[in-house]
Amino acid sequence: MFIGTKKNKEKIDAIRAAPEVLRIEAQYARGEGALKLFLLLMAALLFVSHEDLIGMFKDKTKEQQIVLAGMFLFFLAALVFTLYMMRRRRGKTLVVTEKGLFVAPSLAQFWQEIDEYRWHVAPDLNNFLFSGQKHGATLLLVSNKGVWPKIYDLASHGIFFTPQQIQKVDDLCRRLGIKMAER
Repeated sequence: MFIGTKKNKEKIDAIRAAPEVLRIEAQYARGEGALKLFLLLMAALLFVSHEDLIGMFKDKTKEQQIVLAGMFLFFLAALVFTLYMMRRRRGKTLVVTEKGLFVAPSLAQFWQEIDEYRWHVAPDLNNFLFSGQKHGATLLLVSNKGVWPKIYDLASHGIFFTPQQIQKVDDLCRRLGIKMAER
């Protein structure tokens, strides 16, 4: 469940009570510091030269002003969204236990709720977006309960696995009877 409700908290507490098998810290996107520096410099530039920008804006026709304002708002929304996603990922930890797994507070799944799992490898994307070592794979969990299957992608939380961690999860899933999904 990707919800932070009381039910989800109860699931996390129950999963946390079981013996821990694996703990993985989220990987951060490369360039977070550079992006923050860029935003700081943009804010300083706007503060220093706001009179020139307003004067340039006033010299444009009404249609050009609308287009420029729309472009500015779109750029601002993209920057705010990027900062939100960076902050959302920070401090996330995947905890895998004998009873289930969770990334507090948004994801908690008991193993009996998972029908299938699959490893997803995207090396080109990983090398471009994430710093440090080359990442092996991320885990996709599939729950076929309900009308539509639910797929939980741990890459959205910045969770990537090393070959040793992949082996641990594979062994645990085999032991619990969770099958590996076909591509």
